[in-house]
Amino acid sequence: MEIIIDPTKITHYLLVPKEKNDKSKFLYKLGYNLENWQELENDIRKIVLENEVVFQKNAPFDGKLFEVKGQLRNLGVITIWLLLENPTIFRFITLFPDKSNE
Repeated sequence: MEIIIDPTKITHYLLVPKEKNDKSKFLYKLGYNLENWQELENDIRKIVLENEVVFQKNAPFDGKLFEVKGQLRNLGVITIWLLLENPTIFRFITLFPDKSNE
């Protein structure tokens, strides 16, 4: 299985301030920014490789959605992934803080 994290998902989405659903604020507090975005990519990849992958639901198109909980530095996060068949690809969708531990 191939794990894909599109770099633009990080550099044009996660680390860019937005009016709604802004993720850059908590990522900047953790020390991630556009200059070290590869570190965030590596840490996201580490989460999916080292933690339990849990099925969530079938995607509205061809695929299945999964969540993987893990740590980015000192913060618990939930990452969302799309599993596609033919070829088998596990694609990163997004992440957000895990508020279940608060």
